[in-house]
Amino acid sequence: MKGWRKAARSAAAVLAVAVAATGCGSGDDGGGGASGEPKRGGRLTYAINVETPSLDPAFCGVQSFDRCAPIFGTLLRYDLDKKEFTGQMAESFESTDGKTWTLKLRSGVKFSDGTPFDAEAVVFNWDRIKDPKTLSPSARVTQGMTWQATDAQTVTVTLAKPNYQLPWALVRGLSAIGSPAAIQKAGADVSNSPVGAGPFTLKKWTRNSQLELARNPTYFESGLPYLDELVIKVIGADDQRLNALRSGEIDVDWSLLTKDAKAIESEGGYEVFRVPLVGGTGLQFNLKDPVVRDEGLRKAMLSAFDSAQINNAVYGGDPAVDAFLRPDAPERDDSFGTFPKKDLAEAQRLFDDYLARTGKSSETVTFTCYAGVPALEQVAQLIQSQMQQIKGLTFKINAVDGASLSVASNKREFQTIMGATLSQEMDRLYDVFHTEGALNVMSYSNSTVDEALEVTRSSDDKAAVEAAYKKVVGELSKDGPLRNWRYQTGHLYVNEDVKGIVVAGTNSGASAYFQYAWKD
Repeated sequence: MKGWRKAARSAAAVLAVAVAATGCGSGDDGGGGASGEPKRGGRLTYAINVETPSLDPAFCGVQSFDRCAPIFGTLLRYDLDKKEFTGQMAESFESTDGKTWTLKLRSGVKFSDGTPFDAEAVVFNWDRIKDPKTLSPSARVTQGMTWQATDAQTVTVTLAKPNYQLPWALVRGLSAIGSPAAIQKAGADVSNSPVGAGPFTLKKWTRNSQLELARNPTYFESGLPYLDELVIKVIGADDQRLNALRSGEIDVDWSLLTKDAKAIESEGGYEVFRVPLVGGTGLQFNLKDPVVRDEGLRKAMLSAFDSAQINNAVYGGDPAVDAFLRPDAPERDDSFGTFPKKDLAEAQRLFDDYLARTGKSSETVTFTCYAGVPALEQVAQLIQSQMQQIKGLTFKINAVDGASLSVASNKREFQTIMGATLSQEMDRLYDVFHTEGALNVMSYSNSTVDEALEVTRSSDDKAAVEAAYKKVVGELSKDGPLRNWRYQTGHLYVNEDVKGIVVAGTNSGASAYFQYAWKD
C-alpha cells in the first residue's frame, strides 16, 4: 500500500537540493546533540526577524510555522534525517493511487479548551480554508479536493487527479487544525485567539515584540513538551539577534546568513543547524499590473539586476546567482535556461523600446520592501540604484513592516515586491509558480511550467519528476518572475545548553519542533 512513506520516497527523490545535509547540526544528526536524560521546566527564547500578521490556523500554517506549529502542531511532519513523512497530530495518511487518501487521527486527543480533536474538527478547518470569505492563502490547495469525515478518527480525501505530493499540504498549508468551538467564539478576533492541540498554548502576544507560550498540560505526546515556556521574539536586525544570542538574552537564533553561521561556529559554545533551501528572496513582479506586465520592461529590469553586487555588499561574498536553483541541484539543467545576464546596454535598449511602444517619456515602478530589517533595507537600496542606471526609469521604494508586506503580497497590491519562495521541498514551486498555484501572488502563467508541474504531482516515477523539474527551473530562470539574489540556507544558531532540537524546514528558513527541546 502506498502510504505517506511511499509518497515520501517519491517526494524525497526530487528533494535532493533541499535535503542534502539537512537536519544536522555541525555535521551530526538532527537530534541537537542531546545527551543524558531530558530535563523538564524552564523557558527557551527563540528570535526571528519578522512578525506574523495572524495566528489564525487558516493562515499561519503557510506563513508562520514558528508560531503556528507550537500552538496547533502539524498533521504530519517531514523527518529531515530519514527523508520521509511521519505522523504528528495525525497517525497516518495513506493512498494506493494518489487520488484517494485516508487520514487517520489519533484517539483521545483534545484541544486545549477540552473539545475533541477529531475528524469533524479537521473538516471544519479545511472547509473554512476553502471558503472564499476566509481569504486563506491555502484555499487554492483545496481546488479539485473534497473530503468527508467517515468516522470520528477518519477523514477520506478525494482528488480530481492524482497528487503524490499531497502529504506536503499536511505539513504546511492544511497542517494547522484549530478548535472549531474557539474559532466560532472568537469570530472576527480569530487571528488573535488561537486554540489548538499542540504542545504550547498562547499566554501573551505583544505584536512586533514577542509571543509568549506556555506548556500545554493536555498535549497528547506523553511527557512533552519538556519546556514550561517558549518565547518567540521579533528582532529584525541580524546583528542584534546574534548579539542577543551571545549575551544570553535568547537561546536560539534564526538566520539566513552564511557569514554569521561561520562566525558563531568559530566562537564555540553553540551548535549550528543547516537546511539548504529551494528558491530564495528576490525582486518579484506582479504580472497583473498594467506597467510591469510588459515583457520588454521586465527584461530591461532583469538585465540591470546585479546579484554579485548585492551579495558582496550585504552577505559576505556569497556567490552570484545565475539561475533559479543552485549549480549543484539535480533539478537544474542550464540548457533549459538561466537568468538574463547583467547588460546595461541591453537594459537601456529594451527600456527605450518600451517607451517608444507605449508613447511615454519616462516610467516609475514602485518596489514594496521590508522596513526595520537592516540587511533587507540595504538590499532594497542597492536594487534601486541598479534599476535607476536605466535612464528614464524611476524605481521608487515603498518600505513597510513585515505584516503589511505580507498583506500587500496576498492581496496582489504591488508592482514589484521583495518576495520569496523558500522551502525544504521542490513541490513548493507548484504553489508559487503554477497558474493556479495557491501562492502565485505574481499571477505568473507559463504553459510549459504548468505542464511540467502537473507531472511532478501526477507521476510516481523519480526520473520523470526530475526531468519535469528541470524544465520548470529553466523557464523560471529565463522568465525571472522572481529574480532571487542568493542561494539560501536556513540556519539555527543554538546555545550549547539547549538539547533535543528537531529541525524543520519551513517557508522562511529553518525552525524546530520545540516540544522536543530541553535546557541542560
